[in-house]
Amino acid sequence: MPIFIIFFIGALAETNRSPMDLAEAESELVSGFMTEHSAVIFVFFFLAEYASIVLICLQMSVLFFGGYSYFFSLEILSLNYMVIEGFMQGISLALKANVLVFTFIWTRASFPRIRYDQLMKVC
Repeated sequence: MPIFIIFFIGALAETNRSPMDLAEAESELVSGFMTEHSAVIFVFFFLAEYASIVLICLQMSVLFFGGYSYFFSLEILSLNYMVIEGFMQGISLALKANVLVFTFIWTRASFPRIRYDQLMKVC
């Protein structure tokens, strides 16, 4: 569990999420470097940010939460077909990744942005 917490904090820092996105200037308080871009370029930056979040959450679910293994046994449901089992494994991986994506978004909404001097005190 401590390794997961360290990995999660590192993932927050890598994706520039809320406690780790440090604003340098007043112009960056609105949307950072994306303030001066048009709508299409802003959408590309926005989608790239969330694509990296989904990728990191999939990696965390594979590394720390068992990946595609599910929490219950399929023998109870008597499902022995490979297609149904593969579908259930994919749903299990997607649910675990979605919980982690929710945690990423929840963390951004919960913690305030810190200043550089506060970060240096932590280091």
